[in-house]
Amino acid sequence: MDVVAFAMHGGELQVLLVERGELPHARDWALPGGFVQPGEELHEAALRELRTETSVDLEPRHLEQFYTFGALGRDPRGRVVSVAHLAVLPHGTVQVTAGGHTVGAAWQRAHHPPRLAFDHRAILDRALGRLQLRLEYANLALDFLPDTFTLPELQTVHEAILNRKLDKRNFRKRLLAQGSLVPSGERRSGVGRPAQLYRRAKNVRSAAL
Repeated sequence: MDVVAFAMHGGELQVLLVERGELPHARDWALPGGFVQPGEELHEAALRELRTETSVDLEPRHLEQFYTFGALGRDPRGRVVSVAHLAVLPHGTVQVTAGGHTVGAAWQRAHHPPRLAFDHRAILDRALGRLQLRLEYANLALDFLPDTFTLPELQTVHEAILNRKLDKRNFRKRLLAQGSLVPSGERRSGVGRPAQLYRRAKNVRSAAL
């Protein structure tokens, strides 16, 4: 069981990693994860490991199984099959601390992570691909934002996930045409003209399965 937990920090897509405290790969960065307990549902195990190893005590805005990794030799301790989960943590989830058998926990750049233990870089890369795919047919980007947000903030999420810049005019035209957003009736003051705030339309659900 491995969990790829994403959040936006400072306009950048970041992934939650832990520093292992035990062999194999002691002191290496890895994804939070562990073994499923008897009688435990897979999603329950994913949430337990996330909370135990990183001290994150918030329900993810989105949680899904996205791939099973079972290549021979992926774990030197023996044959281990991992059902990987993708999670989106609520906006503002910043503070994390080590717990369980980890000695560190930190947010790292999702597209440019440090060297990872086991096959966790392959798991992360597949999770990024899944995240990008979900932008095309679901409203997953909205789960990275607070309840109300500006269009530039939403575009920043898309660009951070896709790891490339988008044309502002085309982006706004396409998003507004989908009918997934409605004006909140509020504006945010800042430099220049106050920005219109939007929210998820009532008929638009979270991207969670």
